[in-house]
Amino acid sequence: MPLFRIILVEPEYEANLGACARLIKNFGHSELWLVKPKADVDGSEAVKYAKHSKEILENAHITGSIAAATGGCDFVVGTTGVLGRWKGTIRNPLTLRQFIAKVRKRDATYAILFGREGTGLNEQEISACDLLVTIPAGDEHPILNLSHALAVVLYELSSIKFPGRRKHYIRKAGEGEKEALVGKFGEMLGVIGPEMRYPEKVKIAFRRVLGRSLISDLEAAALLGAFGRIRKRMK
Repeated sequence: MPLFRIILVEPEYEANLGACARLIKNFGHSELWLVKPKADVDGSEAVKYAKHSKEILENAHITGSIAAATGGCDFVVGTTGVLGRWKGTIRNPLTLRQFIAKVRKRDATYAILFGREGTGLNEQEISACDLLVTIPAGDEHPILNLSHALAVVLYELSSIKFPGRRKHYIRKAGEGEKEALVGKFGEMLGVIGPEMRYPEKVKIAFRRVLGRSLISDLEAAALLGAFGRIRKRMK
């Protein structure tokens, strides 16, 4: 499984720094690396926005260079919101999801660099990266706030870090369960059908509503149980 090291290059604002620390903890990581931070890791704003993640700030690795921050990593990954800025640097940025698809099954450590709030990573820093990643955004204003960009990146990386979480998500009802619901509804409709003008249209409407819904397996089971009891009473 790949490992990821989050590195902020010269972060300027305490609020962003604190928010990033909180995100590090939110998504199950424990380390934050800082290169020449301009914001004070002990500042009141940083602590305020860290919100129960103060230890991430307290234990942050502070270095004087990107080389020191990326030491021990197999690959250095730069992030950018502006494509084609540096004419002398020919790069083919990957979207975040393309990057994840590439590294998902590789046992390696990736240093992910986030640039300065004002100017991002400079040309030399971009050139030194092994890979370049971008988050697709609108052409009019493609640059995300530092903490927002980190949130998107960590969210996408969580598909690698927490693959087992999927089994805890609500499971949608299968086609068999949906057909059983339509069948039970049809049985009830058959009892009162003679009193209705267009019973078949009602059955079709129920099938369509069910098809558009995001009904879960538990919800389907509950409705099947209720429909069964109602049918017995109707008999």
